[in-house]
Amino acid sequence: MKTLSSDEIDALTEIINIGVGRAASSLHDIIGTHIALKVPRVELFPLENLQDTVLKIDSSSISSVLQGFQGDFTGSAALVFPPESAARLVSVLTGDENTSAALDSVRSGTLMEIGNIVINSILGTMGNMLKCNLNFSLPEYRDTGKVSDLISPRFLGNESGIIMLAEANFIIKVLEISGYIFVFFKIDSIDTLTGMIKKAVSGS
Repeated sequence: MKTLSSDEIDALTEIINIGVGRAASSLHDIIGTHIALKVPRVELFPLENLQDTVLKIDSSSISSVLQGFQGDFTGSAALVFPPESAARLVSVLTGDENTSAALDSVRSGTLMEIGNIVINSILGTMGNMLKCNLNFSLPEYRDTGKVSDLISPRFLGNESGIIMLAEANFIIKVLEISGYIFVFFKIDSIDTLTGMIKKAVSGS
C-alpha cells in the first residue's frame, strides 16, 4: 500500500493538532476550566484492516456525538465520552446535580451542541488548511455503544480505499472528565491527500 512519508504524516498531524487545539479552546470557553490535551495520533491503513484497528481502541460503553461528511474525503468524526464523564459534563453545563449516566433529551441536546462545536472546529480547520470540500450531515447523539458502532457503512462503504484515523484524548482534571476525539477518513487516492498536504505546507 502506498502511504505518506514521515514528513507528510508529521505535517498532517500538525494540521489536525491545530484543529483539535481550536476544539479544546472552544470547549474551554464553554466549560471555563483548563483542558489537558494529548497530541493526536494519526494512522493510515487499508480499509479491509479497519475492524482490526478499531478493536484496539474500542470501549465497552461510550456516549458520543457523531457527524458524517462527504466530498474530497468521506468519513465520520466523533466526540466520545465514557457515560460517567458525559453525565458529569452535562451537570456542570446545566447546573443539574443529577449525574446519572442516563441522560434525558435536554441533556443529550447539550452534548449534541458541544459535539457540534468541537467537531466543526476540527473539520473546519482541516478543510480550510487542506483546501478540500466537505459536506456535513446532521450530528447524531448516541448514549450507548462502542467505538466500532461509530463507523457507519453509509459513510465509509465496503469498497477499497485507505482509512486515516486521527485520535486525540483530553482530560479536564478538576472535573474528573475525560474524552476522545476520533476522525475516520476514507481516502480513495493517496496522491490527492499528498497534494493537499504539500499545498498546505507550502502555503500555495
